[in-house]
Amino acid sequence: MRHTKKVVMNEQIDIPAKLYEDEVVRYFADRYHTSTENVVRCFLVQDGIYPEQENESITFRLEENEMEIMRGLIGEGHSLKLYDL
Repeated sequence: MRHTKKVVMNEQIDIPAKLYEDEVVRYFADRYHTSTENVVRCFLVQDGIYPEQENESITFRLEENEMEIMRGLIGEGHSLKLYDL
């Protein structure tokens, strides 16, 4: 299984590949005409888990109910793992 790792300050986030394949995340990507990776990145930025990068501007914002849905997905087997560097 492929995982994407992002660095947050002195921590690393391990994002399970199946989160990008989740039906709801794919729906959000379709709704915002973007990739599932951008949906997850937007969630991480909006939730304060990952700082927005100057070279990776996010052109949309998830609505609060969508943020709650994403938080629920993270709690339902798609958990993000933080590791100290």
